[in-house]
Amino acid sequence: MIVHCEKIYAANYECGNDNHSTCLQADLDILHMWSFRMQMKFHPDKCKVMHLGRGNQGHKYNLADEKGEVHILKSTREEKDLGVLIDDKLNFSTHMQTQVTKANRVLGVIKHTFKYLDMDTFLLLYKSLVRPHLEYATVIWSPKTKRDCDLVERVQRRATRVVESISHLPYSERLKALQLPTLLFRRQRADMIMMYKIAHGLVSLRTDSHCNICDRAMFTPSYAKNTRGHPYKYQIQDARGPRTNFFPSRCTPTWNGLSARTVSSSTVNTFKGRLKEEWKHHPFQYQYTFSY
Repeated sequence: MIVHCEKIYAANYECGNDNHSTCLQADLDILHMWSFRMQMKFHPDKCKVMHLGRGNQGHKYNLADEKGEVHILKSTREEKDLGVLIDDKLNFSTHMQTQVTKANRVLGVIKHTFKYLDMDTFLLLYKSLVRPHLEYATVIWSPKTKRDCDLVERVQRRATRVVESISHLPYSERLKALQLPTLLFRRQRADMIMMYKIAHGLVSLRTDSHCNICDRAMFTPSYAKNTRGHPYKYQIQDARGPRTNFFPSRCTPTWNGLSARTVSSSTVNTFKGRLKEEWKHHPFQYQYTFSY
């Protein structure tokens, strides 16, 4: 039996900043001994290493095969994990391009299959076949640049032109006619739903785990003890570089701005309903400005 789905991250909190490579190699050795004992061997040619960070020295790692021969693991620039293509720069541009291509292909099939589409039929097909490609795991890969936001949003702009009765209208008017929010609005909504699940303990996530590089927790309860806001506020993190678009840094300010009634909802569905009511005049619900 061959094991082919195992992931190890080198930034172990117990390791010093200079010993990450040593700790990772030790973990690989332990993993090899475990696999040999359990008779679940690893195939070195199918194991890869991704080096993250500008200061990463790109150490070489090795893993022994079932015969005991040591193999140097290959380096990779991108790798798919649970349907998300992760790259070594953590900007997810390749993943977004891949998903946009898939969505456009499905949209092309719909256009060639149906000679005429009314609003109801279009919404049924679009929401079930096209939009899921653009919304799966957006909490992880949400675009951070205007170019990437436009890339994703253009798919929906192109799709709404399929409905002939409203194809002559501007994009925002087509969205209002279809009661179809922008994908930017949908991503922000998905972020808030995930924040609600984290705040109420509905997901298995260690929010107090510390990063040994920046020495901060994923989420820290707000230090403010006044009565303004709601009791589920988190401390806003000061982030630079790629970290500015990480989930905690991206979502905390918006989450802290929600009303106490909304964040204190007893169920996820209740939260969705109250968030819809609170955001009924959200500026991005039907409005989106393309850069080109």
